[in-house]
Amino acid sequence: MICKQTLASGAAALAVLACAMPAAAQQRTFDVPAQGAAAAISAFARQAGLQVVAPADGLEGVRTQALKGAMDARAALRKLIDGTGLEIVSDSNGVIVLRRVATQTASLEAEPTALDTIIVTAQKREEAAQRVPISLSAFSGRAVETYRLESLRDISRLTPGLLVSSFSQSSPTIAIRGATNTFTQIGANKPVAVVIDDLFIPRNSAASFELYGLNSVQVLKGPQGTLFGRNVTGGAIVLDTGKPGFGDAGGSVRVGAGDYALKQVDGRVDLPLGQNAAFRLAGSLKRHDGYGRDRLTGRQQDDLDSRNLRAQARLRASDTVEVLLGADYGEDHNGGRTLSSKGAGSDGNRRTSELGYVQDFGRNQWGASARVYWTAPVGQVTSITGYRWSQSGEDYSGTGTSYLFLTGTNSQSVNRDVDDVGLFSQEIRWASPKWSRGDLVVGAYFADEDAKRQLRTRGLAAITGATASDVLTDQAVKTRSYAAFVDGALHLPARFDLTVGARYTHDEKTASLLRTDFVRPATGSFAARDLKADWSQLTPRAVLSWSPREELKAYASVTRGYTAGGFNTDAATLSALTQPFNPETVTNYELGVKSQWLADTLRINASVFHMDYKDKQELFFNNLTRVLTITNAARATVKGAELEATWRPVSWLNLAASYGRLDTRYDNFVIPGGAVNTGNPLGSSPRDKASAAADARIPLDGAGYVIGAISWAYLGSYYTGATKDPNLHIDGYALTNLSLGYESQDGRWKLTAWAKNLGNVDYLLTSSTQGVLAEYLGEPRTYGLMLSARF
Repeated sequence: MICKQTLASGAAALAVLACAMPAAAQQRTFDVPAQGAAAAISAFARQAGLQVVAPADGLEGVRTQALKGAMDARAALRKLIDGTGLEIVSDSNGVIVLRRVATQTASLEAEPTALDTIIVTAQKREEAAQRVPISLSAFSGRAVETYRLESLRDISRLTPGLLVSSFSQSSPTIAIRGATNTFTQIGANKPVAVVIDDLFIPRNSAASFELYGLNSVQVLKGPQGTLFGRNVTGGAIVLDTGKPGFGDAGGSVRVGAGDYALKQVDGRVDLPLGQNAAFRLAGSLKRHDGYGRDRLTGRQQDDLDSRNLRAQARLRASDTVEVLLGADYGEDHNGGRTLSSKGAGSDGNRRTSELGYVQDFGRNQWGASARVYWTAPVGQVTSITGYRWSQSGEDYSGTGTSYLFLTGTNSQSVNRDVDDVGLFSQEIRWASPKWSRGDLVVGAYFADEDAKRQLRTRGLAAITGATASDVLTDQAVKTRSYAAFVDGALHLPARFDLTVGARYTHDEKTASLLRTDFVRPATGSFAARDLKADWSQLTPRAVLSWSPREELKAYASVTRGYTAGGFNTDAATLSALTQPFNPETVTNYELGVKSQWLADTLRINASVFHMDYKDKQELFFNNLTRVLTITNAARATVKGAELEATWRPVSWLNLAASYGRLDTRYDNFVIPGGAVNTGNPLGSSPRDKASAAADARIPLDGAGYVIGAISWAYLGSYYTGATKDPNLHIDGYALTNLSLGYESQDGRWKLTAWAKNLGNVDYLLTSSTQGVLAEYLGEPRTYGLMLSARF
């Protein structure tokens, strides 16, 4: 059996072997006739096995000289573009980006207005987002900074199909096209993956954090079972921190302040270490006072104290080998959520709670990775070795009011929830060159996860606060996941491409639970150790795409995703623990189009999709067995459409809009002895979602620029669960964010005033029906100033 030590040793051996190979330039044989620059660059890319991204406008009438014979690929490209007014601005991992040579006499009005090209890794190789035949939303680092996208919740507001909310600090809700679950058990998995620098984050308690210094954010929609694979039935959020450039020293820093005593600073610096090494250090500090408070304890809630640090070392071991080492650390703390009662004990203020319980949330996490890129004689071999660890702890009241305001047999449920998760992973893959007939990606993946959780739930009796119940569950689950995948594209006649891939995944889980009932030890306590279960699944995909011209791609796809089975480690009975639940699968049928118009100043992407769930995992109370457990209980259908448009009418203005429509339905979901949920919509699936945004950089006749951005986001109403309970309904709302500032003529510094939730809208994150009706609101209006500098 493969073990993580063996794989790590293999990766190290691969790196040593690659480094030991002689540094040899990669020779290719070229036959590119003299022709228009756009066609010549496309032909060169196919023959070189490289991805070359060139500006699409302004090349009319520009011709290249003929290129014939065997030569180094990079030298051939320099020869090809000589005299065209183009230069190489970026060359990384088989992707070369070209830009026009800047001239000192060029005015702003004469600058090209083509939209930015965003490089994504959705297909395990770096490609322009518009050339990838899957539904995705991509945000560049510039967009993340311009629109102050500081969390996944901010990203979700401008992304059709993506919903990010929160039940508590340690339990964010992340749903893509209605795919999510509310399980907190350590033995269950989530159907949406969050990935940072190719490393999977295994628990949602570690998936919601401050975003800073990112190169891009990619939201992949629908099942990603072939290339990402692990439990990704709904989609994946891919965070890319980029890498330092060889020979380029520089950096940036931002310092800000605002209401609620906000103080924040973040920045990064790139330091070249000779011609073959570079180092990057990035960090973030942020803190603010609470948006709410507990009026009984006087403690702040929804405050923040966050510290983060990230380091990278990039090494060019030879002409064919590059190594990227990374490490990061983060910690954050706050006073928990402001769950405000709507009934007993309420003071009428939705920003105060009546819990009378000392809430607290704290989290530490770190990660380390080694990525090795070897440009082999045929294709590129990539090895990714990584480890991620997180520990979070939260004390919170599940009931929306203090026991002081309760009557009868009611009690206040208070919880302490602590988890400790470590995940080692190893992936090795080979990506072929971009041959004239197609390309191929082949790889293997291994993950070894060790997860522990302690959940203590106490019931405080009405009026007196005496202990009515007290249960501690000590949970542990070890997971090993093995996978092999292959994905290839075949170029067909008439500019059609057929992409076919499959992934075989095998998951093994070993679960243990020690349940201690301190009030009723004889009937409520039990232990079980080393319960084992395993599952295997083949998840294929097929995509037929058609590109009648370079700026237009239409595609039809069928993809399948799989979320592994598991154990209900919150079980109240031994039988509910020992019976594992099975995987759920989703098959997605999709039609889409990606297009650019008006000399690449207008981008319109659209898709329609139909998703079929089988064996959908659900948590419910079985009225026949009287047990709350996770069961494969439902079949469901999700249908929808998404539209995204971006337009740059002039060089200083960007406009964007999006719309998403969801129609979700449980086709068969009947709780034994209880409710019939058949026909109800899936939880966390708003029917309508829309956004509009604009950002401007207006020149002031050589005196700098006026800069500004505005975004509007609408989220339609939805239910948080399957029951269609009106008390668990989230009403639709719209939020507006605004910023306005000044940027210096040389772009070295800028000062911006900003406001979020400009209309001070009271909007719900979650409702609660536990004991009393209660609600948890999102952030109020906030505002501040930000000073940014580049050096």
